Amino acid sequence: MSEQVSGIIDELARLAFSVGRPRSFKQYAVERLFRESVKTVKNTGTMQILSRDDYVSLVSGRVQKAVSRGDQLWIPSREKLGTELGLGERADLFAAFFVDKILYDLCDGKPGRLKKISNNLSDGFFAATLREMRNQKSGTERLDEQKTEE
Repeated sequence: MSEQVSGIIDELARLAFSVGRPRSFKQYAVERLFRESVKTVKNTGTMQILSRDDYVSLVSGRVQKAVSRGDQLWIPSREKLGTELGLGERADLFAAFFVDKILYDLCDGKPGRLKKISNNLSDGFFAATLREMRNQKSGTERLDEQKTEE
């Protein structure tokens, strides 16, 4: 992946981490939000041409349903994230970034191209998410150390 692509994937993973966090290191759990987003765009093939806002709404809805169902992901609280944004708003940010940067910038707005490169992108998303998990863990450990020292 080029530096530009890896930067996009890193940011997408960071946004996804604010929406739903994997409960395990299993590939399917870690890649879940990315795969659901790709599936949403791919499944619009028979629909008429969709606008950017249509894609954002569809992806956001699919992502919100994915974190609310099943036991692969958990939803971080506003307090844990230090934000006022609720799940819906965080999902909208993730969806807008996915549509703008992945679908339109990397795939030229072509769902078929997204389908072709999605496996390669998901590998990068997997790695970026694991990095985000490590970063969050080390940040929490630093906070715990600071509290202990005080």
